[in-house]
Formats: sequence, C-alpha cells, structure tokens
Amino acid sequence: MSEDSIRDRSRRTLERAQARYEADPSLAATVWYGRVLGFRYRIEEAIAVFSEGLERFPDSFELLRQRGHRYLSTRRFAEGKADLARAAELIEGMAEWIEPDGQDNELPVPPTSIQFNTWYHLALAHYLLREWDEAEAAYRQCLKWVREDDYDGLTACNDWLYMTLRRKGDEAAAEAVLAAIPEGLADEAFVEGPSYYRRLRMYRGELAPGDLLSPDKGSQVIHDVETIYATQGYGVGNWYLYNGETERARAVFDQILQGRSRYAFGYIAAELDLREMAGG
Repeated sequence: MSEDSIRDRSRRTLERAQARYEADPSLAATVWYGRVLGFRYRIEEAIAVFSEGLERFPDSFELLRQRGHRYLSTRRFAEGKADLARAAELIEGMAEWIEPDGQDNELPVPPTSIQFNTWYHLALAHYLLREWDEAEAAYRQCLKWVREDDYDGLTACNDWLYMTLRRKGDEAAAEAVLAAIPEGLADEAFVEGPSYYRRLRMYRGELAPGDLLSPDKGSQVIHDVETIYATQGYGVGNWYLYNGETERARAVFDQILQGRSRYAFGYIAAELDLREMAGG
C-alpha cells in the first residue's frame, strides 16, 4: 500500500466520519470523528470534538480515554492523567471491550481493547510526569490486557515498562522484562511496525544503537520515517543515558526534535528530557 493510497484513504475516512457526526452526533460518531481527526494530526480539533461529546455524555469512558490521549499529545500531562484515571475508574470490572472502528474505515487500525489503551496512556502520563512507581503499576496493569497475538501492544507496553524501571534504578526487574520478550518475530507480525521490538532487541544487545538510527520504512504503512526515527531514537537516547553517555543521548534527542513528528510519544519524551537536561 503506497503512502499516496494511505493519504487518500485517510481523507475519505475523515470525510465520512465528519458527515456522520454532523448528521447525528451520537456517542459512536463523536468518538470516531475525533479519533480520525487525531489520526490526521488535527489534535486540537480532536480535543474539541471529545470535549463537546463529554458535555453530552459526561461518563463516557471512551471519550475520556481519547481526550486523555490527545491531551498528552499537546503536553497537557496532568489533564491527560485526570481523564485517563477517570476512564480507568469507569471501566473497572468490565469485560474486555475492543474499541470499534467507525463505519467504512479504510485505515489499518490494530484492534485493541479500551482496557489496554486506557492503562497504556495512563502509564505514559505518569511517565511524563516522572511518577515512576505509578507508571510501573499502570504498565503492569496494561500488560494484563495484551491480546495473545498483539505483538504491537506487547512490545510497546514492555518497552515503556523497561524504560520506567531503568529510570527507577531497578535493573533486575528491567532485565526480567527483556527476558520475557519473544525472539525471532518477523516484521510481518506487527500491524503498526516493529519499532518497539527493535528497541527491546537493542537493550538485549541483539542490535547496536546505530542500527536504530537509520530507520527503514520497510513494510510499514502507518508511520513515516521521521516518526519511526522518533520512536526508535528515543530508545537509543535512553540507552545512552542508562550507560552514562549523556552527550550522546543529548545529540540523539536533539536530532529527534529536528524532525516534524511532534505528536509522536518519542518526540514528546525527548523534548521533556532535553528540557530537564538543560535545567528547565
């Protein structure tokens, strides 16, 4: 599938989502329209749609989960945490619930549960707020909701858990995370791509840091090369930090910020690390 095809499919999906929302702003139509705006990086518009929806559906765990995610994209970490924590309360005890795509969706969106997505983004909020114990607990809760064949979710969650544990200084627990990751996964096993898996392999010594700094789009159809670099590069920068190579870490984080993927979590986290390294 070509990039042009993805752009065309994304545009058509947005047009249909907007038309349905404007004809009938039901909960499902509101959630999907906001999600597609987010896919198109129209983040503030997505937040506005979710906020309007929450005025009509104030206890919607879907809208809270989605708005919390996009608050993180716009660096409103505390607000994102509040939304996601509320969503986690609302879904407590609920059976696994796969987030549904909108009608006529043409985008390759991996099927994941509201439980996984809520805990994953709540954990990230804690990570970005430097609440390491809370982040670890949330990532471990997230792992309970990884589906058996969801290697995207498995590697993403474990990668951030590994980084959280290293930031806490718990190297033994971090090594246990690496030991539990399957070996020999092919790129085709991933819907969104193997970027997190490559980071985990680097931490295990199977790949060199430089291998991740020249990303190849390969078969990935969702992310561009700059987003892949931000994702893989953030892991490399962290690896340098763990090993006391602060200047090399700073150089990688600086390079990430030269790209345009400002909504990628690796970009956001690198931005925060650089600010802290500068004493800001």
